[in-house]
Amino acid sequence: MKLGIPRLGIYSNSIKKFFGGLGVEVQMCPKVTSDIVKLGVMQSPDFQCFPFKSTLGQQIWALEHGATDLLMFSTCGLCRFKHYHELQAHTLRKLGYQFNMRVLTMDNFLPELRRISGASFADMMKAMMEMALQIKEAEERVYSRNTGSVRIGLVGEVYTLWARDINFDIVDKLQKMGANIHMSLTLSDFIKKEMHLDFLDKREEKREARELLTQELGGHGFCSIYNTIHYAKLGFDGVIHLMPLSCLPECVAEILVDHVTDKYQTPLYRFPIDESLSDAQFSTRLETFVSMLKRRKAVLVS
Repeated sequence: MKLGIPRLGIYSNSIKKFFGGLGVEVQMCPKVTSDIVKLGVMQSPDFQCFPFKSTLGQQIWALEHGATDLLMFSTCGLCRFKHYHELQAHTLRKLGYQFNMRVLTMDNFLPELRRISGASFADMMKAMMEMALQIKEAEERVYSRNTGSVRIGLVGEVYTLWARDINFDIVDKLQKMGANIHMSLTLSDFIKKEMHLDFLDKREEKREARELLTQELGGHGFCSIYNTIHYAKLGFDGVIHLMPLSCLPECVAEILVDHVTDKYQTPLYRFPIDESLSDAQFSTRLETFVSMLKRRKAVLVS
């Protein structure tokens, strides 16, 4: 078996090592290029969300490079991501590909992982502990390089936040522009949540966000709202909202994120991301926002 897995930003190597350590050969593209994205775009409806197109393109790449099985996650409740594996499997089989679609959820994680790898429970737990350490090290390595003069919080849809090939490596760009970056959602956060270690985390912010949005919201839209409140209360110089074009949860959250930043007078810049956005366009807009924040901070200090 060769398992095709989409990249997941700074966590890609940890995921590949995790499955490799369990004896599973992984087919993962070394970088998500525009050509790989185009493979998914050509086979997707125009208004399907961008992560769907990007991961579909990577699946096509994996199958063309010998993958016999594909892996997709399904953990986000009321969001199209929950249905990616079914829609992508249908699309790929219509194109003539033969494969097995493997789906990991929080409910079936260990049983399905054992079916994929054949590993023992002890070996799986050991590999998971090692991966958790690698994940933490990767986060500290990337997100601790802050030496800038302004603080910016990043909120938005989780794949777009993490996938450096999709978001034009926004963290590195901002750090080089003199900004201190805080990533609102990390994989370590999800691990804490599943272990029920986050019950006090941002409790007041969540309560305030619930007053704005009482109904259940899928994806990470609710997180975008309460994390924006969190950054505003901490006095961050600005917030950047990353969202894939046509992402339903983030489109709902968009209005409330605007409300929060207006209430707390926190500068906000929003980047809808899809296949039409170029690196040059993205960099120019980032530079403009960071320059504005530096000027604003200088005025406030003086």
